[in-house]
Amino acid sequence: MLILSACGDQGSDSSSGGSLEIPDEPAAAVETIAKELAAGNGGVLWQAMPATYQTDVNAIAQLAGSKVDAEVYDQSFGLLGRIADVADKQKEFILNTELGGAQPEEQIAKIEAAWPSIIGFVRTITDSPIATSSGLQSFDGQAFFSGTVSELLGHSEAFSSLNDEAMSLSSLRDVSVKALESGENAATLEMTAPDGTVETEEFTKVDGRWVPTDMAVGWQETIAGARGQLEAITPEQIAQQKPQVMQVVNMLDGVLTQIEAAETQEQFDQALQGAMMPLMGLMMMQQNMGGGQPSAPAMPMPTQP
Repeated sequence: MLILSACGDQGSDSSSGGSLEIPDEPAAAVETIAKELAAGNGGVLWQAMPATYQTDVNAIAQLAGSKVDAEVYDQSFGLLGRIADVADKQKEFILNTELGGAQPEEQIAKIEAAWPSIIGFVRTITDSPIATSSGLQSFDGQAFFSGTVSELLGHSEAFSSLNDEAMSLSSLRDVSVKALESGENAATLEMTAPDGTVETEEFTKVDGRWVPTDMAVGWQETIAGARGQLEAITPEQIAQQKPQVMQVVNMLDGVLTQIEAAETQEQFDQALQGAMMPLMGLMMMQQNMGGGQPSAPAMPMPTQP
């Protein structure tokens, strides 16, 4: 229920990514953001960010793009896209496999109904600007949130059907918000979901935008940590790790070829079992890389329901 909200006259703010006018009052602002998310407008999350946060997100993404090895990065996202293609082709085998235990028929039916959105979600990512090192280096948060994030929101509605306790994205249009306390730069809001669930959250105004106070307090430290980790990565580290990474990528590519060629459930299950070795190798490699070397930082993102 934590929703970044913006305030002030933003109708003419070209950096916000749209002409949406968000109310000045924090409770009304949060409700506006919720309704925009329910309508699939991912760009509102970018518009809701303080300008300094927008600058930070762009800078971190672009710095990450300058640090990755282009071949490894691009092929890894290419592999993810191929996984989606193969999974879509072999959907029936995936749904009917008993590796890891048989699934209840009801759950299988839910997954099958959500399947187009599951595949679409992955393909949206692999077709997005962050799927290539060059795209990451020229990352534009406004375009990314307006385009890619909006598409991801469009697929996310189906995911709620997989969990009986999950709140659907469309239900956000019925979220009600009221201010328990409200000052010039701080507010305490009570947010009530359609199912009656109530949450209370403190918000702080940053650069004319209302953001969850926890985020405001920790933002600079999070950004500084992410930047420090990225800046510590050296070309020598990348060169040292690249052969291992490419070996795993190539192994997975070979396993995918076998999975794609499977014509029976037995062949599929055997090929899927063959994927365990490279996956275990990848996990071991990541553990070995953790020995004093900086790990990839998580991109700080605005919270959403």
